[in-house]
Amino acid sequence: MTQSTAPAAIAPDDRNPLYADVIATIDRERDAILKVADTIHANPELSMHEHAAAELLATTCEGYGFEVERGSGGLPTAFKARKRGIGPGPAIGILAEYDALPGIGHGCGHNLLAGSTLAAAVGVAAVMDRLPGEVLLIGTPAEEKHGGKILMIAAGAFDDVNLALSSHHGGNSTTVAVKPAQGTCLAVAHLRFAYHGKTAHAASDPHEGINALNAVIHLFTGLDALRQHVTPDVRIHGIITDGGEAPNIVPDFAAAEFYVRAASVEAVEATVARAQAVGEGAATMTGARLEFSRPSPTFADVRPNYAMGRLLQSKLATVDMAECDPGGRHAHQSGPGPYSTDLGNVSRVIPTATITFAISETPIRGHSVEVTESSISPLGRDNAIKTGKALALAAVDLVADPGLVAEARAEFQGQ
Repeated sequence: MTQSTAPAAIAPDDRNPLYADVIATIDRERDAILKVADTIHANPELSMHEHAAAELLATTCEGYGFEVERGSGGLPTAFKARKRGIGPGPAIGILAEYDALPGIGHGCGHNLLAGSTLAAAVGVAAVMDRLPGEVLLIGTPAEEKHGGKILMIAAGAFDDVNLALSSHHGGNSTTVAVKPAQGTCLAVAHLRFAYHGKTAHAASDPHEGINALNAVIHLFTGLDALRQHVTPDVRIHGIITDGGEAPNIVPDFAAAEFYVRAASVEAVEATVARAQAVGEGAATMTGARLEFSRPSPTFADVRPNYAMGRLLQSKLATVDMAECDPGGRHAHQSGPGPYSTDLGNVSRVIPTATITFAISETPIRGHSVEVTESSISPLGRDNAIKTGKALALAAVDLVADPGLVAEARAEFQGQ
Protein backbone atom coordinates (compact mmCIF):
# COMPACT_ATOMS: atom_id res chain seq x y z
CA MET A 1 0.00 0.00 0.00
CA THR A 2 1.02 3.63 -0.34
CA GLN A 3 0.28 4.38 3.32
CA SER A 4 1.80 3.24 6.61
CA THR A 5 -1.49 3.55 8.51
CA ALA A 6 -4.99 3.35 7.08
CA PRO A 7 -6.67 6.75 6.60
CA ALA A 8 -9.97 7.48 8.30
CA ALA A 9 -13.03 6.41 6.37
CA ILE A 10 -15.21 8.95 4.60
CA ALA A 11 -18.80 8.35 5.69
CA PRO A 12 -21.15 7.01 2.98
CA ASP A 13 -23.35 10.10 3.05
CA ASP A 14 -20.30 12.31 2.64
CA ARG A 15 -19.41 10.45 -0.53
CA ASN A 16 -22.60 11.47 -2.34
CA PRO A 17 -21.11 14.71 -3.70
CA LEU A 18 -18.11 12.70 -4.91
CA TYR A 19 -20.36 10.22 -6.69
CA ALA A 20 -22.29 13.05 -8.32
CA ASP A 21 -19.10 14.70 -9.59
CA VAL A 22 -17.78 11.38 -10.94
CA ILE A 23 -20.95 10.77 -12.93
CA ALA A 24 -21.14 14.38 -14.14
CA THR A 25 -17.52 14.27 -15.31
CA ILE A 26 -17.96 11.05 -17.27
CA ASP A 27 -21.18 12.36 -18.82
CA ARG A 28 -19.46 15.59 -19.80
CA GLU A 29 -16.47 13.76 -21.29
CA ARG A 30 -18.52 10.97 -22.88
CA ASP A 31 -17.97 12.05 -26.50
CA ALA A 32 -14.23 12.51 -26.02
CA ILE A 33 -13.91 9.11 -24.33
CA LEU A 34 -15.90 7.33 -27.02
CA LYS A 35 -13.85 9.07 -29.72
CA VAL A 36 -10.77 7.41 -28.20
CA ALA A 37 -12.49 4.01 -28.21
CA ASP A 38 -13.73 4.49 -31.79
CA THR A 39 -10.30 5.61 -32.99
CA ILE A 40 -8.68 2.50 -31.51
CA HIS A 41 -11.36 0.38 -33.19
CA ALA A 42 -10.73 2.03 -36.57
CA ASN A 43 -6.97 1.51 -36.30
CA PRO A 44 -6.48 -2.03 -34.94
CA GLU A 45 -2.96 -2.94 -33.83
CA LEU A 46 -1.66 -6.38 -32.94
CA SER A 47 -0.05 -7.40 -29.66
CA MET A 48 3.14 -5.47 -28.85
CA HIS A 49 2.47 -3.13 -31.79
CA GLU A 50 -0.24 -0.94 -30.22
CA HIS A 51 1.84 2.24 -30.54
CA ALA A 52 -0.96 4.53 -31.71
CA ALA A 53 -3.48 3.24 -29.16
CA ALA A 54 -1.06 3.50 -26.24
CA GLU A 55 0.01 7.01 -27.22
CA LEU A 56 -3.59 8.13 -27.73
CA LEU A 57 -4.58 6.88 -24.26
CA ALA A 58 -1.46 8.30 -22.61
CA THR A 59 -1.85 11.70 -24.25
CA THR A 60 -5.55 11.78 -23.36
CA CYS A 61 -4.71 11.06 -19.72
CA GLU A 62 -2.17 13.88 -19.69
CA GLY A 63 -4.93 16.17 -20.88
CA TYR A 64 -6.91 15.23 -17.76
CA GLY A 65 -4.01 16.02 -15.42
CA PHE A 66 -2.49 12.56 -14.98
CA GLU A 67 1.23 11.99 -14.56
CA VAL A 68 2.09 9.52 -17.33
CA GLU A 69 4.93 7.01 -17.43
CA ARG A 70 5.38 5.52 -20.89
CA GLY A 71 7.05 2.17 -21.49
CA SER A 72 6.11 0.73 -18.10
CA GLY A 73 7.70 -2.59 -17.29
CA GLY A 74 10.02 -2.19 -20.26
CA LEU A 75 7.18 -2.64 -22.77
CA PRO A 76 7.09 0.15 -25.38
CA THR A 77 3.29 0.05 -25.66
CA ALA A 78 2.57 -0.04 -21.91
CA PHE A 79 1.97 3.00 -19.71
CA LYS A 80 0.90 4.07 -16.23
CA ALA A 81 -1.16 7.24 -15.83
CA ARG A 82 -1.33 8.35 -12.19
CA LYS A 83 -3.54 10.86 -10.37
CA ARG A 84 -2.57 11.40 -6.74
CA GLY A 85 -4.96 12.23 -3.93
CA ILE A 86 -4.59 14.48 -0.91
CA GLY A 87 -2.70 12.03 1.28
CA PRO A 88 -1.67 8.42 1.86
CA GLY A 89 -4.12 5.73 0.82
CA PRO A 90 -4.56 2.74 -1.45
CA ALA A 91 -3.45 2.78 -5.07
CA ILE A 92 -6.27 1.58 -7.33
CA GLY A 93 -5.14 0.29 -10.71
CA ILE A 94 -7.74 0.39 -13.48
CA LEU A 95 -6.45 -1.85 -16.27
CA ALA A 96 -6.83 -1.04 -19.96
CA GLU A 97 -6.28 -3.39 -22.90
CA TYR A 98 -6.15 -2.27 -26.53
CA ASP A 99 -4.60 -4.96 -28.73
CA ALA A 100 -6.48 -6.42 -31.70
CA LEU A 101 -6.65 -9.79 -33.43
CA PRO A 102 -5.11 -10.72 -36.80
CA GLY A 103 -7.52 -10.45 -39.69
CA ILE A 104 -10.61 -9.29 -37.79
CA GLY A 105 -9.43 -6.25 -35.85
CA HIS A 106 -11.10 -5.71 -32.49
CA GLY A 107 -12.80 -9.09 -32.39
CA CYS A 108 -12.35 -9.19 -28.63
CA GLY A 109 -13.71 -5.70 -28.02
CA HIS A 110 -10.56 -4.25 -26.48
CA ASN A 111 -11.35 -0.81 -27.89
CA LEU A 112 -14.36 -0.72 -25.57
CA LEU A 113 -12.32 -2.15 -22.71
CA ALA A 114 -9.94 0.78 -23.20
CA GLY A 115 -12.86 3.19 -23.40
CA SER A 116 -14.62 1.93 -20.28
CA THR A 117 -11.46 1.99 -18.17
CA LEU A 118 -10.50 5.41 -19.49
CA ALA A 119 -13.96 6.64 -18.46
CA ALA A 120 -13.46 5.19 -14.98
CA ALA A 121 -10.05 6.78 -14.56
CA VAL A 122 -11.25 10.18 -15.79
CA GLY A 123 -14.22 10.04 -13.42
CA VAL A 124 -12.15 9.17 -10.34
CA ALA A 125 -9.45 11.68 -11.22
CA ALA A 126 -12.03 14.47 -11.03
CA VAL A 127 -12.48 13.89 -7.28
CA MET A 128 -8.98 12.82 -6.20
CA ASP A 129 -8.42 16.31 -4.78
CA ARG A 130 -10.84 15.24 -2.03
CA LEU A 131 -9.66 11.66 -1.53
CA PRO A 132 -6.61 9.86 -0.16
CA GLY A 133 -4.50 7.42 -2.17
CA GLU A 134 -4.24 7.46 -5.93
CA VAL A 135 -5.87 6.11 -9.06
CA LEU A 136 -3.92 4.73 -12.01
CA LEU A 137 -4.97 3.88 -15.53
CA ILE A 138 -2.54 1.13 -16.45
CA GLY A 139 -2.13 0.38 -20.13
CA THR A 140 -1.46 -3.35 -20.49
CA PRO A 141 -0.59 -4.42 -24.04
CA ALA A 142 -0.52 -7.79 -25.73
CA GLU A 143 -3.24 -9.63 -23.82
CA GLU A 144 -4.06 -11.65 -26.93
CA LYS A 145 -0.65 -13.14 -27.54
CA HIS A 146 2.33 -12.33 -25.35
CA GLY A 147 0.78 -11.76 -21.92
CA GLY A 148 1.80 -8.14 -21.41
CA LYS A 149 0.53 -8.08 -17.83
CA ILE A 150 2.74 -11.05 -16.95
CA LEU A 151 5.81 -9.29 -18.30
CA MET A 152 4.85 -6.11 -16.44
CA ILE A 153 4.41 -8.03 -13.17
CA ALA A 154 7.86 -9.59 -13.57
CA ALA A 155 9.35 -6.14 -14.18
CA GLY A 156 7.75 -4.73 -11.01
CA ALA A 157 5.20 -2.50 -12.73
CA PHE A 158 2.46 -3.66 -10.32
CA ASP A 159 4.52 -3.37 -7.14
CA ASP A 160 2.97 -0.01 -6.25
CA VAL A 161 -0.62 -1.07 -7.03
CA ASN A 162 -2.84 -2.40 -4.25
CA LEU A 163 -6.07 -3.37 -6.04
CA ALA A 164 -7.04 -3.90 -9.68
CA LEU A 165 -10.31 -3.21 -11.49
CA SER A 166 -11.03 -3.97 -15.13
CA SER A 167 -13.76 -4.77 -17.64
CA HIS A 168 -14.47 -6.89 -20.69
CA HIS A 169 -17.27 -7.39 -23.15
CA GLY A 170 -19.65 -10.21 -22.27
CA GLY A 171 -21.36 -10.80 -25.60
CA ASN A 172 -25.04 -10.39 -24.77
CA SER A 173 -24.47 -10.69 -21.00
CA THR A 174 -23.69 -8.22 -18.24
CA THR A 175 -22.30 -9.94 -15.16
CA VAL A 176 -20.08 -9.50 -12.13
CA ALA A 177 -18.48 -12.41 -10.29
CA VAL A 178 -19.70 -12.37 -6.69
CA LYS A 179 -19.37 -15.99 -5.53
CA PRO A 180 -17.39 -19.14 -6.38
CA ALA A 181 -16.86 -20.26 -9.10
CA GLN A 182 -18.06 -17.26 -11.06
CA GLY A 183 -15.46 -15.35 -13.06
CA THR A 184 -12.86 -18.10 -13.12
CA CYS A 185 -11.24 -19.28 -16.34
CA LEU A 186 -8.66 -21.68 -17.69
CA ALA A 187 -4.93 -21.25 -17.27
CA VAL A 188 -2.94 -21.81 -20.45
CA ALA A 189 0.62 -22.68 -21.42
CA HIS A 190 2.15 -22.28 -24.87
CA LEU A 191 4.40 -25.13 -25.98
CA ARG A 192 6.65 -25.55 -29.02
CA PHE A 193 8.05 -28.90 -30.13
CA ALA A 194 10.79 -28.55 -32.75
CA TYR A 195 12.33 -31.75 -34.13
CA HIS A 196 15.67 -31.96 -35.90
CA GLY A 197 16.37 -34.92 -38.19
CA LYS A 198 18.46 -35.63 -41.27
CA THR A 199 17.66 -35.09 -44.94
CA ALA A 200 17.80 -37.82 -47.55
CA HIS A 201 16.22 -38.59 -50.91
CA ALA A 202 12.80 -39.99 -50.07
CA ALA A 203 12.96 -42.55 -52.91
CA SER A 204 16.60 -43.52 -53.46
CA ASP A 205 18.00 -43.58 -49.92
CA PRO A 206 15.28 -42.89 -47.32
CA HIS A 207 17.15 -45.21 -44.94
CA GLU A 208 19.85 -42.55 -44.66
CA GLY A 209 17.42 -39.96 -43.34
CA ILE A 210 15.79 -39.16 -40.00
CA ASN A 211 12.24 -37.94 -40.60
CA ALA A 212 11.45 -35.02 -38.31
CA LEU A 213 7.87 -34.91 -39.60
CA ASN A 214 7.33 -38.46 -38.39
CA ALA A 215 8.23 -37.24 -34.92
CA VAL A 216 5.59 -34.51 -35.14
CA ILE A 217 3.02 -37.04 -36.30
CA HIS A 218 3.84 -39.32 -33.36
CA LEU A 219 3.60 -36.27 -31.10
CA PHE A 220 0.05 -35.63 -32.29
CA THR A 221 -1.04 -39.24 -31.89
CA GLY A 222 0.56 -39.41 -28.45
CA LEU A 223 -1.19 -36.25 -27.29
CA ASP A 224 -4.46 -37.53 -28.75
CA ALA A 225 -4.04 -40.62 -26.58
CA LEU A 226 -3.22 -38.47 -23.56
CA ARG A 227 -6.54 -36.61 -23.92
CA GLN A 228 -8.39 -39.73 -22.76
CA HIS A 229 -6.54 -39.67 -19.45
CA VAL A 230 -6.82 -36.07 -18.29
CA THR A 231 -9.52 -34.35 -16.26
CA PRO A 232 -12.49 -32.84 -18.14
CA ASP A 233 -11.23 -29.27 -17.72
CA VAL A 234 -8.02 -29.95 -19.66
CA ARG A 235 -7.76 -28.81 -23.27
CA ILE A 236 -4.83 -29.72 -25.56
CA HIS A 237 -4.88 -28.20 -29.04
CA GLY A 238 -2.17 -27.53 -31.57
CA ILE A 239 -0.99 -27.02 -35.14
CA ILE A 240 1.94 -28.07 -37.32
CA THR A 241 3.99 -24.96 -38.08
CA ASP A 242 6.74 -26.65 -40.12
CA GLY A 243 6.33 -29.94 -41.96
CA GLY A 244 9.04 -30.17 -44.58
CA GLU A 245 9.82 -28.57 -47.93
CA ALA A 246 9.04 -31.20 -50.60
CA PRO A 247 7.57 -34.72 -50.70
CA ASN A 248 10.76 -36.18 -52.19
CA ILE A 249 12.98 -34.92 -49.36
CA VAL A 250 12.99 -36.54 -45.95
CA PRO A 251 12.29 -33.53 -43.69
CA ASP A 252 15.19 -32.67 -41.42
CA PHE A 253 13.06 -30.17 -39.50
CA ALA A 254 9.45 -30.14 -38.37
CA ALA A 255 7.68 -28.31 -35.58
CA ALA A 256 4.34 -27.95 -33.86
CA GLU A 257 2.87 -25.57 -31.34
CA PHE A 258 0.28 -26.44 -28.70
CA TYR A 259 -1.76 -24.73 -26.03
CA VAL A 260 -2.42 -26.69 -22.84
CA ARG A 261 -5.29 -25.37 -20.74
CA ALA A 262 -6.68 -26.45 -17.37
CA ALA A 263 -8.68 -25.08 -14.45
CA SER A 264 -5.58 -23.97 -12.56
CA VAL A 265 -2.02 -23.07 -13.40
CA GLU A 266 -0.89 -25.96 -11.20
CA ALA A 267 -2.95 -28.41 -13.27
CA VAL A 268 -1.52 -26.88 -16.44
CA GLU A 269 2.03 -27.46 -15.25
CA ALA A 270 1.27 -31.10 -14.42
CA THR A 271 -0.19 -31.62 -17.90
CA VAL A 272 2.74 -29.84 -19.55
CA ALA A 273 5.12 -32.31 -17.91
CA ARG A 274 3.13 -35.20 -19.40
CA ALA A 275 2.97 -33.54 -22.82
CA GLN A 276 6.72 -32.98 -22.79
CA ALA A 277 7.24 -36.64 -22.00
CA VAL A 278 5.09 -37.54 -25.02
CA GLY A 279 7.23 -35.24 -27.14
CA GLU A 280 10.41 -36.89 -25.91
CA GLY A 281 8.92 -40.29 -26.68
CA ALA A 282 8.24 -39.21 -30.25
CA ALA A 283 11.88 -38.19 -30.58
CA THR A 284 13.02 -41.55 -29.24
CA MET A 285 10.75 -43.43 -31.64
CA THR A 286 12.11 -41.64 -34.72
CA GLY A 287 15.68 -40.80 -33.79
CA ALA A 288 15.00 -37.08 -34.14
CA ARG A 289 16.28 -34.54 -31.64
CA LEU A 290 13.63 -32.59 -29.73
CA GLU A 291 14.01 -28.91 -28.97
CA PHE A 292 11.25 -28.10 -26.48
CA SER A 293 10.41 -24.50 -25.55
CA ARG A 294 7.67 -22.32 -24.11
CA PRO A 295 7.45 -19.25 -26.36
CA SER A 296 5.08 -17.23 -24.16
CA PRO A 297 4.61 -16.92 -20.41
CA THR A 298 1.90 -19.06 -18.84
CA PHE A 299 -1.45 -17.36 -18.26
CA ALA A 300 -2.77 -18.19 -14.80
CA ASP A 301 -6.43 -18.85 -14.06
CA VAL A 302 -8.35 -15.83 -12.79
CA ARG A 303 -9.05 -15.77 -9.05
CA PRO A 304 -11.76 -13.11 -8.76
CA ASN A 305 -11.98 -11.08 -5.59
CA TYR A 306 -15.62 -11.58 -4.68
CA ALA A 307 -15.63 -8.85 -2.02
CA MET A 308 -14.70 -6.32 -4.69
CA GLY A 309 -17.10 -8.02 -7.09
CA ARG A 310 -19.99 -7.43 -4.72
CA LEU A 311 -18.96 -3.78 -4.50
CA LEU A 312 -19.00 -3.50 -8.29
CA GLN A 313 -22.35 -5.26 -8.47
CA SER A 314 -23.81 -2.76 -5.99
CA LYS A 315 -23.02 0.08 -8.40
CA LEU A 316 -24.81 -1.30 -11.45
CA ALA A 317 -28.26 -0.03 -10.52
CA THR A 318 -26.84 3.43 -9.83
CA VAL A 319 -25.59 3.67 -13.41
CA ASP A 320 -28.79 2.19 -14.88
CA MET A 321 -27.12 -1.06 -15.86
CA ALA A 322 -28.86 -4.32 -15.04
CA GLU A 323 -27.17 -7.66 -14.81
CA CYS A 324 -28.39 -9.92 -17.59
CA ASP A 325 -27.33 -13.47 -18.28
CA PRO A 326 -29.75 -14.77 -20.94
CA GLY A 327 -28.21 -18.24 -21.08
CA GLY A 328 -28.00 -18.53 -17.31
CA ARG A 329 -24.44 -19.79 -17.66
CA HIS A 330 -22.85 -17.33 -15.27
CA ALA A 331 -25.48 -17.69 -12.57
CA HIS A 332 -25.02 -21.46 -12.43
CA GLN A 333 -21.33 -21.59 -13.28
CA SER A 334 -19.69 -24.51 -11.52
CA GLY A 335 -16.41 -24.53 -13.40
CA PRO A 336 -14.02 -22.18 -15.18
CA GLY A 337 -15.01 -20.26 -18.28
CA PRO A 338 -13.50 -21.71 -21.47
CA TYR A 339 -11.09 -18.84 -22.10
CA SER A 340 -7.76 -17.58 -20.80
CA THR A 341 -6.40 -14.13 -19.95
CA ASP A 342 -3.28 -12.64 -18.43
CA LEU A 343 -5.56 -10.86 -15.96
CA GLY A 344 -5.34 -14.16 -14.09
CA ASN A 345 -1.71 -13.42 -13.27
CA VAL A 346 -2.66 -10.03 -11.86
CA SER A 347 -5.35 -11.69 -9.73
CA ARG A 348 -2.64 -13.82 -8.12
CA VAL A 349 -0.59 -10.83 -6.95
CA ILE A 350 -3.30 -8.30 -5.95
CA PRO A 351 -7.09 -8.45 -5.42
CA THR A 352 -8.78 -8.11 -8.82
CA ALA A 353 -12.38 -7.69 -9.97
CA THR A 354 -14.04 -7.18 -13.34
CA ILE A 355 -17.33 -6.13 -14.91
CA THR A 356 -18.31 -7.92 -18.12
CA PHE A 357 -20.81 -5.89 -20.12
CA ALA A 358 -23.17 -6.62 -22.98
CA ILE A 359 -22.36 -5.31 -26.44
CA SER A 360 -25.01 -7.28 -28.34
CA GLU A 361 -28.70 -8.08 -27.90
CA THR A 362 -28.12 -11.63 -29.16
CA PRO A 363 -25.43 -14.24 -28.50
CA ILE A 364 -22.21 -13.74 -30.48
CA ARG A 365 -19.11 -15.88 -30.89
CA GLY A 366 -15.91 -14.78 -29.22
CA HIS A 367 -13.02 -13.58 -31.39
CA SER A 368 -15.34 -12.99 -34.31
CA VAL A 369 -16.44 -10.43 -36.86
CA GLU A 370 -19.66 -10.15 -34.84
CA VAL A 371 -17.65 -8.87 -31.88
CA THR A 372 -15.78 -6.45 -34.13
CA GLU A 373 -19.07 -5.03 -35.34
CA SER A 374 -20.66 -4.97 -31.89
CA SER A 375 -17.65 -3.10 -30.49
CA ILE A 376 -18.87 0.05 -32.20
CA SER A 377 -22.58 -0.60 -31.70
CA PRO A 378 -24.73 1.89 -29.80
CA LEU A 379 -25.34 -0.73 -27.08
CA GLY A 380 -21.65 -1.54 -26.73
CA ARG A 381 -20.64 2.12 -26.55
CA ASP A 382 -23.39 2.97 -24.04
CA ASN A 383 -22.53 0.05 -21.80
CA ALA A 384 -18.83 0.88 -21.95
CA ILE A 385 -19.63 4.30 -20.48
CA LYS A 386 -21.94 2.82 -17.85
CA THR A 387 -19.28 0.27 -16.95
CA GLY A 388 -16.76 3.08 -16.57
CA LYS A 389 -19.12 4.84 -14.18
CA ALA A 390 -19.60 1.70 -12.06
CA LEU A 391 -15.85 1.08 -11.90
CA ALA A 392 -15.26 4.68 -10.90
CA LEU A 393 -17.88 4.65 -8.14
CA ALA A 394 -16.38 1.46 -6.73
CA ALA A 395 -12.89 2.97 -6.86
CA VAL A 396 -14.14 5.98 -4.88
CA ASP A 397 -15.48 3.65 -2.20
CA LEU A 398 -12.22 1.72 -2.04
CA VAL A 399 -10.09 4.80 -1.44
CA ALA A 400 -12.72 6.29 0.90
CA ASP A 401 -13.23 3.23 3.11
CA PRO A 402 -10.21 1.31 4.46
CA GLY A 403 -12.59 -1.39 5.66
CA LEU A 404 -13.43 -2.34 2.08
CA VAL A 405 -9.75 -2.64 1.23
CA ALA A 406 -9.17 -4.76 4.33
CA GLU A 407 -12.05 -7.06 3.35
CA ALA A 408 -10.67 -7.47 -0.16
CA ARG A 409 -7.17 -8.15 1.19
CA ALA A 410 -8.43 -10.66 3.72
CA GLU A 411 -10.23 -12.65 1.02
CA PHE A 412 -7.19 -12.50 -1.23
CA GLN A 413 -4.87 -13.77 1.49
CA GLY A 414 -7.32 -16.53 2.33
CA GLN A 415 -7.19 -17.78 -1.27
